[in-house]
Amino acid sequence: MDAKKKLVIVDDDLRSVSEIKEFLETKGYEVFHVSDGFKALESIKKIMPDLILLDIIMPGVDGFTIAKQIRYDEQAKNIPIIVSSAQEGMKELFAIEGMRDYLVKPVDKENLLETIQKKLGQ
Repeated sequence: MDAKKKLVIVDDDLRSVSEIKEFLETKGYEVFHVSDGFKALESIKKIMPDLILLDIIMPGVDGFTIAKQIRYDEQAKNIPIIVSSAQEGMKELFAIEGMRDYLVKPVDKENLLETIQKKLGQ
């Protein structure tokens, strides 16, 4: 049996996170949650996930700043990122940074699963 793929969700919306986390765990993923943008990079470097699901609008440090930190970190820079946000207008900004996987909230779970599988080559 292959080891479970590890996913980190960086999002402060606890209700939607628990729903998505539960869904992805039933699909065989090991899911971690970070609700604090300040701790996101540190947690990601400790966990070294196979993929990151990143919210944009969060208190403290926003998702765009976190994404840039990840991209400039030697250990974490190659981890695929899927951005999820209620702000559809930010899509182009993330595409400029090379992050083309952008899901608008509320996230359709089947679409999310499909996007994750595509990013992880499953």
